Amino acid sequence: MIILISEVGQIEVDFEPNDYATKSGAARALHKALTNLEVAIGGCASEVILQTPEQSEEYGTGKNWRVIWEGGFYEWALGVDISNSKAGWYAEPHYSFDLCFTD
Repeated sequence: MIILISEVGQIEVDFEPNDYATKSGAARALHKALTNLEVAIGGCASEVILQTPEQSEEYGTGKNWRVIWEGGFYEWALGVDISNSKAGWYAEPHYSFDLCFTD
């Protein structure tokens, strides 16, 4: 479970980083969890985007798995701490509305 800090308070997201040995698995799971949250609050699933490393590199944000939620809570990604030290990957924001999964 991760916690997002928003203007309406803390929001729990059903995502456990330590359950995923790979960056791709973690990014896909976070994408799914954020999509479910977006839909639950009345939004559209297309507001949450998953980029492959190739797509992210084309966009200029490095060769990382990237989860983008521009329509999400203001600066949602800045306070998120996601990592799996056993697997050797972590996620960090490129902007305040996305997370890049990297080594």
